[in-house]
Amino acid sequence: MNAREYYLRLQNAIHAAPHVIRSDVQFEEIDTNECYVSGVLTLMGSYELHVAEYIVTEPSLTRPKYRYHLQTTEGQLVSRWDNAPHHPDVFTFPDHRHDENEQPHSSAQMNIPDVLEAALQFILPSQPD
Repeated sequence: MNAREYYLRLQNAIHAAPHVIRSDVQFEEIDTNECYVSGVLTLMGSYELHVAEYIVTEPSLTRPKYRYHLQTTEGQLVSRWDNAPHHPDVFTFPDHRHDENEQPHSSAQMNIPDVLEAALQFILPSQPD
């Protein structure tokens, strides 16, 4: 898969997510197999997901740098996932998630479809058992 194919698959995943109201995502091709994707996804419930990822597609798909920032439309942090190497004490270093108080927590390596899925727990009201 090359960078353009990656971006096409990403766009398909974004458009398939029912809680995405608007997508403003840019693609910057660095090389045939490298790209930078960034932008804002407007989600239902007055939330925004700010995304930024550097992608290398060959020899295998890797995400050397990423940041996904979920916030309210008023700018209040809800959660942020990234792989900046600034929390070596986190079990999943360098991958981690910041909560609404900026406290780091362990997190699996994320991508935009995974973050869109994870965002549902924050944007959908809890259902009583």
